[in-house]
Amino acid sequence: MAKKSGHFYIDESCIGCGACDHACPGKVDAIYAVKDDFLGRFAIVIDECIDCGFCIPLCPVDCIHDARTEDIPEGIAGYERIHELQSWAQPAG
Repeated sequence: MAKKSGHFYIDESCIGCGACDHACPGKVDAIYAVKDDFLGRFAIVIDECIDCGFCIPLCPVDCIHDARTEDIPEGIAGYERIHELQSWAQPAG
């Protein structure tokens, strides 16, 4: 059976406050600081996210989104779209 992926992603308007990182349950730890990002922004590993949503109300700039509420389809195509939306966090290469 395929592992379920999460539906949350952080857009490029993140200010790097770290509130989301502190909200993510310790055993999950799906939120990480983007390496070498000048602003110290954070991103979500959707394959690790459990969709608890604890991070959303703590974000002061509303940069965390639930793809299910944004007409992004479920399944593989949806996860590809989430990766595209969060591609700013991936190292160039």
